[in-house]
Amino acid sequence: MGLSRRDLLWLSLGAAGGLTGARVWAGLRGRRPRPSLAADSPRLLESAEYGAMAGPPPDLGPQALDDLTLLPPAAAGPRHYRLEVEELNVAVSQDQVLPAWTFNGRIPGPLLRANAGETVNIEFRNGGARPHNLHFHGAHEVAVDGWEPLPPGGTRRVQFRAAPAGLHPYHCDMTPAPEHISRGLYGLLVVDPPGGRPPAKELALVLGGFDTDGDGRSDLFGWNGVPGFQMKYPLRVRVGELVRVYLLNMVADEPVISFHLHAQVFDVYPSGTGRTPAARTDVVTLAPTERAILEFRLPESGRYMFHPHQARLAERGAMGWFTAL
Repeated sequence: MGLSRRDLLWLSLGAAGGLTGARVWAGLRGRRPRPSLAADSPRLLESAEYGAMAGPPPDLGPQALDDLTLLPPAAAGPRHYRLEVEELNVAVSQDQVLPAWTFNGRIPGPLLRANAGETVNIEFRNGGARPHNLHFHGAHEVAVDGWEPLPPGGTRRVQFRAAPAGLHPYHCDMTPAPEHISRGLYGLLVVDPPGGRPPAKELALVLGGFDTDGDGRSDLFGWNGVPGFQMKYPLRVRVGELVRVYLLNMVADEPVISFHLHAQVFDVYPSGTGRTPAARTDVVTLAPTERAILEFRLPESGRYMFHPHQARLAERGAMGWFTAL
């Protein structure tokens, strides 16, 4: 039996109210009993069929996206990174494979971090079959803007000063840019302000779209490269701790996306460049390559759903959970 988005939303409410797995499924079959038992059954979501939702490849375990979700330490030191374009087939869901163009074989590319003012050194190599380039957002010398094509087999060294503090996407900017981005050539650089940010549970969420049928429009969507992953494996946080989400929209073929958190509100720092929040809300809207830092606390144990409020994106993979323990 497949689940509709309405059923999934009802399931989230059931989880918050404390339904057992048996009563959840009874409800989805037309008999919706009143909630009765504790909420955090570990099988509540894992036993669910996704229906219209895309699920992750079956060989991916709960730690498979840790290097793309959990930020590296905010420590001082030399910043040397190697980014290599690799063109290969990537399983993006339980039944879909994308002919991908990647940085270092992953979608998105590596999660990078630096302190404001530090020198970032990038060794960029094009191991693909066509020209690519490497463009970083942010403030840097125009000579290293990265628009110049790099031919197959070529190598280029890029050096720039990390500025300003905030979130800066990097991506291939070759034309047609939406294709190069939708095939996977993008990532995130986090630049910390002097003195750093207050301690928090730090999580990166980069939304991407995947054109698996070759019609020029994304048909699957996923956070950190895998549709449905955070539905199967919720992001775990502690009750009451400060959560900081580094949010980036890299869906190149949709005019806007949004991020909605259920049952709580968050402070929004657009682009992560300011120290004072611009808003406190439960929905933030981002155009392609726009980003924001979100900060919030989850005051009680349970599962808090998040998703875009564009139903097509949510129902095709871009839904997930925070589990507060």
